Amino acid sequence: MEAQVQNAVEILSNTTSDQALKAEALAFLNQLHANLQGWQPCTNLFTQSPRASELVRMVCLEVVNSAVHSERLDGESLAYVKYAMLQYVRQGYGPDAPPEADPVSLQNKLTQTLTYLFVFLYQDGWQTFFDDFWDLTGVPSNVTNPAGVVFYLRILSSIHDEIADMLLARESNDAKRNTELKDRLRARDMHKVAESWKVLLAKYADDDTIVHLALKVIGKWVSWMDISLVVSQDMLNLLLPVVGRANQGGEDKVRDTAIDTLTEICGKKMRSSDKMEMISFLNLQEIVGQLIASPSLGGTKGTSKYDTDLAEAIAKLVNTVMSDIVKALDDSQSTDDTKTRANRSLGGFLPYLLRLFSDEYDEVCSTVIPALTDLLTFLRKLGQLPQEYSGMLPPILDAIIRKMRYDETSSWGNEDEQTDEAEFQELRRKLQNLQKTIAAIDQPLYMDMLSTLVATTFQTLDQRGSDMDWRDLDLALYEMYLFGELALPNHGLGTKNQPSTEASERLVVMMQKMVGSGK
Repeated sequence: MEAQVQNAVEILSNTTSDQALKAEALAFLNQLHANLQGWQPCTNLFTQSPRASELVRMVCLEVVNSAVHSERLDGESLAYVKYAMLQYVRQGYGPDAPPEADPVSLQNKLTQTLTYLFVFLYQDGWQTFFDDFWDLTGVPSNVTNPAGVVFYLRILSSIHDEIADMLLARESNDAKRNTELKDRLRARDMHKVAESWKVLLAKYADDDTIVHLALKVIGKWVSWMDISLVVSQDMLNLLLPVVGRANQGGEDKVRDTAIDTLTEICGKKMRSSDKMEMISFLNLQEIVGQLIASPSLGGTKGTSKYDTDLAEAIAKLVNTVMSDIVKALDDSQSTDDTKTRANRSLGGFLPYLLRLFSDEYDEVCSTVIPALTDLLTFLRKLGQLPQEYSGMLPPILDAIIRKMRYDETSSWGNEDEQTDEAEFQELRRKLQNLQKTIAAIDQPLYMDMLSTLVATTFQTLDQRGSDMDWRDLDLALYEMYLFGELALPNHGLGTKNQPSTEASERLVVMMQKMVGSGK
């Protein structure tokens, strides 16, 4: 049977093969997929030595995969496949493996097969799963084996994707099974897995490929594991140097991944009091401050060397932290001590939020809009604001207004920039909602700042005429339009069915300045 499988694949891959022969070969492989025993010759052919061609082994894995995943194998058959595949990976990825690794596509399919075997055998039949793959790394025998380490980390990543990825819809039976698997894993092996990350990050600190993969795995697993296994001083001693490592210009994907991992850790669901304690323990305020001031951002702002990926990674972290701070302040279960901590963190992080919100790249700005929305929504619920909160509104509104302005790269009426224009108008709509919230919180502040902007702009137009930057004039006209909308009945500044008298008067003054300008 193995020879027939190999022959069929070779016929299909040969461009000179007769079409009738190809049709016969294809029919044979389709029957092999449907055959309840088709997995057996495919398992043998995949694992045989010398190795069959990459294409033959890929087809064989497809058949085995399908058989395992569709639960067509009994316990004895699963044990056979497990044994054969484990022997294969020990020979191909263990400490004594030859240097030639499988192609990436084949590794991906093999990882998937092993993950399916984990799903059906971990609770009963392969309790040593993690120990077996940890042995591949060479660490237990004090041997350096990067290929085995990479394969081990790929297995961990695949297991998360299969049993814990919340973005994937699951059948109810699969969801129940996955919950049981996670519970068993937490009880039996989670501490070993978490310890393995620390060992690998320390041992391979200079290997960016391994560090990157390890951080990706930590970022995935942290959402469903005991946070204390990650938020410990020894783990932070390994993680934070990667977060803050110096990079003289250019991108640093590993550092960005480390920041993303920190974001995932901060995004872990927990009580507000615990979250505030963790933010303090991680020293996030100082970390973010140093990152924003780093040469990749602070020293290259406005230049082509500006690291937008780093800025966006930091923005995700700040957005997560700020949202949690606001939740703690808005949580009726929060103690006075928790709220005091949250207020202190709010004052420390707000300047960073506004710095990223004001970033010249709209992708960075958009990343922190959810947290700013949360903050303004919280302030609106309070009604009368204490001084510590009311003082936050002017810089926030100023940042929103500035972000409404076309940037210096925009050209008037350039049809080649239609996509950019559409994206900017979408951003303006989001900013408009933020402005509306501020107008609802502090109407006098909103009217004063908008009136000053419009008056100053038209005064500049009087003085400079056609030399004035069109972007400034466009901003004033756009803000006038938004102000006019809010001044109308049922639009925010007025009471129901009644316009705001003061807002209407301010709008009239603005229009008079507009009509009288440039003469």
